[in-house]
Amino acid sequence: MAKVLCVLYPDPVDGYPPSYARDDVPRIAQYPGGQTVPSPTAIDFTPGQLLGSVSGELGLRRYLEGQGHELVVTADKDGPDSVFERELPDADVVISQPFWPAYLTAERIAKARNLKLVITAGIGSDHTDLTAASEAGITVAEVTYSNSISVAEHAVMMILALVRDYLPAHDWVRNGGWNIADAVARSYDVEGMHVGTVAAGRIGLAVLRRLKPFDVHLHYTDKHRLP
Repeated sequence: MAKVLCVLYPDPVDGYPPSYARDDVPRIAQYPGGQTVPSPTAIDFTPGQLLGSVSGELGLRRYLEGQGHELVVTADKDGPDSVFERELPDADVVISQPFWPAYLTAERIAKARNLKLVITAGIGSDHTDLTAASEAGITVAEVTYSNSISVAEHAVMMILALVRDYLPAHDWVRNGGWNIADAVARSYDVEGMHVGTVAAGRIGLAVLRRLKPFDVHLHYTDKHRLP
């Protein structure tokens, strides 16, 4: 039996959602470029549900406990008296997230005598001391490509919101006003502008592809030229 220690962000302030805006989400067969997506034989949740917070438990509890493993889920991760600190010494697996990371320092790794696997439920491993993990024989893994498209779409949204000066205009309406001059004084069309990315990997390339239909001038800097 393995002990899986999962550090997730807290539930929404109004509580775990009883329902969602959509009944389902589009099914993605493969990532851009042909890379296959995870294909488990079964899942214990409905796609589109909030899994990343404490109550969502990444949809793992039924499966892990059905296999005889122990799952500990917490959002309390910082400080010597945190749940994470108390549960870490006998944990076999640690799972955390890039935006709510459980920092695995060399000191914490030294205390985790049973630790064999550290997983980022997302992309990135900068919250883990990779040298200490390697010396301890611990595998460090991430879910490559899992949120690359989400980040790319978010970047495009932020570009449009910035150029259109959307947030200040939205605040005018929320505060009960509607002065068109104030709303449009710093609002521009993105068409014809120059937009560039620093690097053109999975995320950078996805941003460029999504901006192309806006008729902008696209630029990027990378070690390799795009085909």
